[in-house]
Amino acid sequence: MKRYLKSAAALLTAVFIGLLAGCASDSADTGGSSGTPSAPSGGAAPSGSAGEGFFNPVGYPIVNEPYELDILMVRFEGHADKYSDNKWFTELREKTNVIPNWIEVMATSFPEQKGVMFASGDLPDVIFGANQLYDNDIIENLDYFMPLNGLIEEYMPNLTKAFEAEPGMRSAATYLDGVIYTLPSLAYVRPIVGSQPIINKVWLDNLGLGIPQTLDELYDVLYAFKNNDPKGDGSLVIPFTGGAADANTFFPELPIATFFGARGNYNEGLAIWDGAATFVPATEETKEAIKFMRRMFENGLMDNEFYTQIWSTSYAKRVDSEQPIVGFELGWTPDASFGQWADQYIVIAPPARADGRRFNGQMPGIISRNEYMITTNCEYPEIAARWADEFYTIEASAQNTFGPLDGHCLEERADGTWVVLPPTADETLDQRSWFYSPRDFGPKFFPVNYEDFGFKLELYPDAGDGVKLGLQEIGLPYTDLGSEFPSLAFYTQEQTDVINAYRTDIRTLVNSTLARWVSHGGIEDEWDTYIAQLKSIGLDQWLEAHQAAYDAYMAG
Repeated sequence: MKRYLKSAAALLTAVFIGLLAGCASDSADTGGSSGTPSAPSGGAAPSGSAGEGFFNPVGYPIVNEPYELDILMVRFEGHADKYSDNKWFTELREKTNVIPNWIEVMATSFPEQKGVMFASGDLPDVIFGANQLYDNDIIENLDYFMPLNGLIEEYMPNLTKAFEAEPGMRSAATYLDGVIYTLPSLAYVRPIVGSQPIINKVWLDNLGLGIPQTLDELYDVLYAFKNNDPKGDGSLVIPFTGGAADANTFFPELPIATFFGARGNYNEGLAIWDGAATFVPATEETKEAIKFMRRMFENGLMDNEFYTQIWSTSYAKRVDSEQPIVGFELGWTPDASFGQWADQYIVIAPPARADGRRFNGQMPGIISRNEYMITTNCEYPEIAARWADEFYTIEASAQNTFGPLDGHCLEERADGTWVVLPPTADETLDQRSWFYSPRDFGPKFFPVNYEDFGFKLELYPDAGDGVKLGLQEIGLPYTDLGSEFPSLAFYTQEQTDVINAYRTDIRTLVNSTLARWVSHGGIEDEWDTYIAQLKSIGLDQWLEAHQAAYDAYMAG
């Protein structure tokens, strides 16, 4: 038995142009023991539970004949798709007989395409990964997402064991109505500290400069990079670069603004300051940061393409094939940011603002949700559930973080230790992880106490995660996890409606205004008007909804 297989091109057209009729399910169904969805309203009913002789509730293969699962995955620009045919996924296909048809969409275009997808109801069988898919997308479109409680109980023993070992995973995935619509991830290996300042130490030494300890000293160093020929050959120098054109955030300026204490959630510009939900782009800290960036921009210390170039363009400048041309960057690690030139760069402590305080941004918690969604367009959700369960072993999670156990990304020693291998000459370790695995996205179970489960891992110490876990010690004293708006706070439908009613207008005003101030000036005269405009388009109501969700989260 094999259902009709759609081509990737046809499906993309269906999903994102909206030529086909949409479907919606009865979201009150929490998933029966058969794992079969109720009939969607406005569309034909699925053909029913995959029957005996085709689907195997236990054992392998999952299906006795090849079955294609259409899976949408949002990827970042410049990340190759080598994960789709890596050793782990190849073995998974052979083991299960389930053939993933990966439909890749770039993060730069997905927000607009997402709206069309939900408006039309033309969804794939599965959405894989929480990249650019937020709680409000789920809550606003519950009719399109299969309730998973019953499917988990009957068909997902690996996830059930993970829930027993880490109950926080179940709590994170259970929406306010008691239903699990999306599957979670637990990945301890991601560090606490986020982006860190990285500077060209060779240039500092060539100019006789010390490591900048304050923001004024950072400015002076960047000025020297621009004007004092740090390479000694008169060639191009870009003191500071970045890529904001593909930043799907309220606040592309956040990396620099963090130095001023304007730190918060990257996607929403939210923080918790003194127990209150705070919109960081409306704070005095942000005002000071924009003034600093304006000073950099008008004196040529900041890439004049900061607001127009995408991340991959910025990256190409940082890894220029001839010589280093960038002096300073806020990034993950020197090897991830500068590739072949990494040995010229060092991570430094965040420079102090005028009062001597230092601030570094941090990553969200190690548990996430919305990492795997089965839509009501999926013909046999029990197949999609069993396939997803394969990701919830530590061995699978390691390979979906670092790359497969193939002698290129990972290898196993005689004593059973899994070793992250060094990068080859034409790759960075960070690149390789993103190229050969879903990396930060998708279902995983990788607990902090993985050794208690009999798993042994050795990270490569000189690049990638191994070096990041060491380098984060430089920024760790300046992080404040309590200032991070909790990513696992749930929102009611009413709160979601309020947030969605104001979000687009607030985001448009913030991003256009801050970018204009950096590139053309005017913040001193226009700040009060900007704050008044934010309030006039609903900032207070927007914050009240976030505050209510935060208070409920803290109350447990």
